[in-house]
Amino acid sequence: LLPNAVAIIPVSCATKQNIPTLRKMLLAEPDVPAAFRDLGRPVPGMFRAGQTTVTDSEARDLLPVAPPLYPFDQMTDRTERFFASEIIRSVLFKTLGKELPYCCEVAVTGFTELDDSASSSKNAKKVRHLSANIVVERESQKGIVVGKKGAKVKEVGISSRQKLEEFFQDRIHLDLSVKVDKDWRKDDKKLKRYG
Repeated sequence: LLPNAVAIIPVSCATKQNIPTLRKMLLAEPDVPAAFRDLGRPVPGMFRAGQTTVTDSEARDLLPVAPPLYPFDQMTDRTERFFASEIIRSVLFKTLGKELPYCCEVAVTGFTELDDSASSSKNAKKVRHLSANIVVERESQKGIVVGKKGAKVKEVGISSRQKLEEFFQDRIHLDLSVKVDKDWRKDDKKLKRYG
């Protein structure tokens, strides 16, 4: 895909600590060579055969000179609902493991922000109220996701809330439901709606 590329930056480099470094590279800031070095040890296969490092001039040449596509403080074109959905979905995969029906989808149905007026602290965090449906295709799959006496969906909810609070840096009130939408994967309209 990139026949003239000197280096390929693996997605695994996009950790919380490396986001500022990747931002420097994407915005073609003057310290791009330092940004390459900040990523740490090269990953095997990162460079073309016979090349072990990137020189300052090669690093500058890797990025085209152009205005940024997005404002400086915008990290993505995806919505907060999308990230909430993906976080819940990843927790679902980790919690259920091999039991997980692979036709699960998470649809965020409500997403509101409220000020925490009950707290008198100046540093009070907002409370975000999220409602989401875990959508499965069959009633038997719903039983797997819900678990005995709701234990699995409760575990998914607790872990999801913690990860969502970490991601949004706000308090989260999460309302999870499990819904059956028979054969939703065979319906083009539903596929578009669920994303």
